[in-house]
Amino acid sequence: MKNGTLFLKSTLLFCFITGCSFMNEQQEISKPASSLIQGQPIGAGQDLTNRMLIIATGDMSGVYFSLGQKLSAMYEKYNGAVSGTQVTQASIENTELVSQRRAEIGFTTVDVLELPYTNDSRLRVLTTLYSNYVQLVTTKQHDIDSLDDLAGKRVSVGTSGSGTRLIAERILLESHLQPEQLNLSYLSFSQAAEALQNGSIDAAFFSSGIPNNEIAYTSEQKELSIIPIPKEIIDRLQKQYGVYTQNEIPIDTYKGMNKGVQTISIKNVLITYDEMSDKHAYNLVKTLYEHLPELQATHPAASDISMSVAAEQVPLDIHSGAMKYFTEHGLKKK
Repeated sequence: MKNGTLFLKSTLLFCFITGCSFMNEQQEISKPASSLIQGQPIGAGQDLTNRMLIIATGDMSGVYFSLGQKLSAMYEKYNGAVSGTQVTQASIENTELVSQRRAEIGFTTVDVLELPYTNDSRLRVLTTLYSNYVQLVTTKQHDIDSLDDLAGKRVSVGTSGSGTRLIAERILLESHLQPEQLNLSYLSFSQAAEALQNGSIDAAFFSSGIPNNEIAYTSEQKELSIIPIPKEIIDRLQKQYGVYTQNEIPIDTYKGMNKGVQTISIKNVLITYDEMSDKHAYNLVKTLYEHLPELQATHPAASDISMSVAAEQVPLDIHSGAMKYFTEHGLKKK
């Protein structure tokens, strides 16, 4: 490693953690956590019937939100809960809300669970879900074919508080690009898609299940290109963090694709707080898997949810109530 590179990476990572930026940040302001509608916390000895159950999701155009909406409806229908979803900036904000008991359930990527400021002692995993795929999208008019071509371009890396921003900035740190070559913005999925269509940005990172609804819609309006993530970067990130996988966006995912695109993927999990009772964690997981076809019908990404791997690739303790359900079905944590 060249002199100064380690310092640069450390500085950039510090800026990610503290929320600062080398560029003017255009970020979506999240709804204040204090404005969440709160019910009595779901703790020991309480029944789910008529209890408030808040699910922290993400951008309204993302997979987290659509699956969260469906889970909310399932918990009302089958458990009698008074359930609702909270629109958030996704993974990082969701872990904060759940650890502070401002939401009972949250969606997050596993890389977020290992961040130094994540209060993982307050969190438990209910189940693994599907994988997010990093999708670096541009319009063909910009002639961007690789990460190196992002030099001098306007690029969205996702909102503060999102797993998209985390993995996007990690990828950029491993590239040959220098901070002064990057013109970054911090847009939600819907904002980034609109900006790609009107030409106010040149490229955008999306980390989500596939297909992403905003990319799919944009591909109907514009001729898109999806930029591959180099294998050497994927290998380095896997070696550093241990939670990433080389994967491929299939050829038929979006209009105009003529080949599969190499990328990096991250597993999603459903989390709760450590003080949720075993009884309720058990019942929440039970409802999810007993009615899984309903959830899978909501979005194609959910087809990858399977109880056979529900306790795998988890860098955090699985809630004992959820583990009881899995053990009854012959599963063990790996």
